[in-house]
Amino acid sequence: MGGSLGRTEATGFGVVFTVREALKELGIRASDTRASVQGFGNVAQYAIELYEKLGGTVVCVSCWDQQAQTSYIYRKKDGINLDELQGITDRFGGIDTARARDLGYEVLPGDAWIEQEVEILIPAALENQIDADNADRISSAVRIIAEGANGPTTPEADASIKERGIFMIPDLLANAGGVTCSYFEQVQSNINYFWTHDEVLSRLDVKMTAAFISVSDLARTQKLYMREAAYRIAVARVAQACRDRGWV
Repeated sequence: MGGSLGRTEATGFGVVFTVREALKELGIRASDTRASVQGFGNVAQYAIELYEKLGGTVVCVSCWDQQAQTSYIYRKKDGINLDELQGITDRFGGIDTARARDLGYEVLPGDAWIEQEVEILIPAALENQIDADNADRISSAVRIIAEGANGPTTPEADASIKERGIFMIPDLLANAGGVTCSYFEQVQSNINYFWTHDEVLSRLDVKMTAAFISVSDLARTQKLYMREAAYRIAVARVAQACRDRGWV
């Protein structure tokens, strides 16, 4: 009957919960980091909101320009103003280019999001956006990639990112906040009880943090790439559930 409170922001917030934990592991303060975000839809906007609350600075976002039929990035080196950009954005996440320029934003080709001098990259739009052709354009300053989108990195680019030692938070983990909150909807329905907004987001934080720690611990102890560690845990849990139910 209307769903769960917190569902709208769950995916974007979940991304940043994992970014926060990665920063802790790397010993980096959020306030010392900058981020470049591909996309300006639901996931991106809520990720930016929470990341900025942690003290980070988003220097650019990208989005599709429907009129020009191409993508642009909107950049301010001292940081974007989320409320300001939301005020000139349509319901599909498209930013008004002319108004952005009037507000002092530098407008550049859409693929420039990947080469920004930042510590964090958040691809939060389309699949296959980091590939063999552009992975070498990732700045040496980048320490973390958090996949807000589904499948934004190709296997060839993954190999390059792994070799460079960039901390990858794979989509399987990073953007799981949305489906986790959908599970919370089911739980609330089953118990016929409606949680508050803060309760939902607090529970989401606990779940995402626990998931991150499980993957990170396995990756660290067995010297695995984070994506491989995430898949190993996921497959093992499904296999165990099948055994517990007597299916295999």
